[in-house]
Amino acid sequence: MKNRLARLAGPVTAILLATVLVATPALATSAPSGADRLSGPSQTDERPDRAHCRDKVNKDASDASIGNLKVFGFCEIDRRLDTIERLSNAVDESRALTDAHAAALNVILDNSAAGLRALRLEIAADTTVAELREDIQKIFTEFRIYALVTRQVWLVQGADMVDKAGAKLEAAVTRLENLIAEAAANGKDVTEANEHLAAMQAAIAEALAGVAGVADQVLPLTPADWNAGTAGPILRAAREAIAGARTDLRTAMAEAREVIASLAG
Repeated sequence: MKNRLARLAGPVTAILLATVLVATPALATSAPSGADRLSGPSQTDERPDRAHCRDKVNKDASDASIGNLKVFGFCEIDRRLDTIERLSNAVDESRALTDAHAAALNVILDNSAAGLRALRLEIAADTTVAELREDIQKIFTEFRIYALVTRQVWLVQGADMVDKAGAKLEAAVTRLENLIAEAAANGKDVTEANEHLAAMQAAIAEALAGVAGVADQVLPLTPADWNAGTAGPILRAAREAIAGARTDLRTAMAEAREVIASLAG
């Protein structure tokens, strides 16, 4: 009996470890830098490395020259395309995302990349400062790669990871139920074990309920929603829901350990 408990403890612990390793970096990557920019629309779509693009312009020429504006615009587009490529790789390599969610994210990423490439051609064809200023502004307002798209990828993956971990913990519940039944058949008082198992089940249910619908709320968001101020609260609520669900999974994990400990005692 104790050997079976020891064999079960390892996989149960690994479930939560996988959740922490995969979901936590995702949420950290999606977090705003500096002030909380999820509170409403912003006029730019900046990241700290934007200074890199400013540094590429010709310091000896006017900042508003056509040449400088084109260099700056190309740089801003290219670094977004690089980000999209990294996000696409993350989606393709994810073991948490459902097929439907991965497909939906790839559509968002592919459309964003296609739009940016088309805008790059427009900037290349621009012949006046006024045209360039208007088109360069579109990089920040019409795509929202950092403010929105990056968060969509990581939040949907985070929600799917909770679902996956919850399903594995539910399978562990079944194994624990069998161990409790076996212990009871051998004359052991399993009252405490059953109490912890019930608490574990409740925590799992809370975690799964917490992320239910997160992907459905996050995936349809568009740059226009961000600009209008309606996307920010949804993204913030999704992030908080995932964080809360991860806490619930930790609670479920702790209760699972208590079940094992009470049976081994």
